[in-house]
Amino acid sequence: MEIISEKGKIRISNEVIMSIAKKTVEEIEGIAAFSGGLPVGITEFFSKNTASRKGVRVTNEETRIVINLSVVIKYEVVIPEVIRTVQEKVKRAIEAMTDIEVGQINVFVQGIEV
Repeated sequence: MEIISEKGKIRISNEVIMSIAKKTVEEIEGIAAFSGGLPVGITEFFSKNTASRKGVRVTNEETRIVINLSVVIKYEVVIPEVIRTVQEKVKRAIEAMTDIEVGQINVFVQGIEV
């Protein structure tokens, strides 16, 4: 993603954004791990605007990004509460560190650790 200001351009790779998302999620109570698979359409699979790493996918849109996370949660947590926390903290971390608008954070719960 590229940020253009009066002083010049700043280019932040999707790898950096994925690292911020992963580190943030790893610190959230109730998340056990990342899951490898994310739902993907054929156009997303071949798109150069999409980057992915195990459990994290970043899609660049016009002026914002969309984050898709695939996670395994811990047993006995309240899933909607944990997922809302993930969405809020990941959005806050990425926007604070990169100044890139996060349009959506979609979280796919792929399993439960008992």
